[in-house]
Formats: sequence, C-alpha cells, structure tokens
Amino acid sequence: MPSLVMVVVFTVNIAVAYYDPYRFPVPREVGGVVFVAGLLLSVYVIAYLRKGFLGDTEPILDNLVTDGPYRFCRHPLYLSFFVLLFGIDLMFGSPVGAAFTVILSVPSAVYRARAEDDLLRKRFGREWEEYADRVGFMIPRF
Repeated sequence: MPSLVMVVVFTVNIAVAYYDPYRFPVPREVGGVVFVAGLLLSVYVIAYLRKGFLGDTEPILDNLVTDGPYRFCRHPLYLSFFVLLFGIDLMFGSPVGAAFTVILSVPSAVYRARAEDDLLRKRFGREWEEYADRVGFMIPRF
C-alpha cells in the first residue's frame, strides 16, 4: 500500500504541475538542471542497489546497504524523487505543483520510508539501529 500511495501521488503531482494555469517566473533551464540532478541521483541509487531496487516495501537483500549513496541518508532514492519532482515543477513554472510536492508528495514518500524503516529494523535489528543513528532519514548528514 505505501508504494501505491507514493506512485499515485507522484504521478498526480506531475499532472498538476503540467496543467497548473499559474506560473512563476523561473527559466525552464533552471528546472531542467534541477530535474537532471534528481534524475542522475536516482539512476545512481538504482544502479547501486541493482536487484535490491526491485520489489515492494519489504527488503529483498540479505544485507543492509550502508555504503554508496546510503552512507549519507537512509532514503536517497526518495530524496532524488523530490529533487526530480521539484525540477518538473520549476520547468513548468508551477507554484501549485511545488505546493503539491511539499504538501502531498513528500509526506507520501515519508510514509513509505517509515514503513521500510520498520521492516529493516525488524530484519536487521541492532545493525540497523546503529546505521540509523549515523545517517539522516532523507536529508544527508555529512
């Protein structure tokens, strides 16, 4: 269920940004740069996880991934989605899309991330607890 909620909200977010009749004066190129940054980060995370990316909320890997992009935050893929969505909002110059990102898309991903954290805590126990103490939830800790 958390996956479905997140996918639906993200998809609606893009449609809202596209059809928003209001515009703020941001050059499309700025949005394009932000979008590409989010896209590159998501490709990096997906390539890093490989088969661990597939599946639902339940972890499918036998080990806890704590390196690569996961050494900075527990949910870099969701962070990349926010950057990507915000880039789309900026490309369309959509204040309603940007508000939708903050009010609905971010909470939907936080909902899924917390569900994942609960499953990871159950599966990896103390190892996960120590990892969670070291790194940020979705915002990187350096």
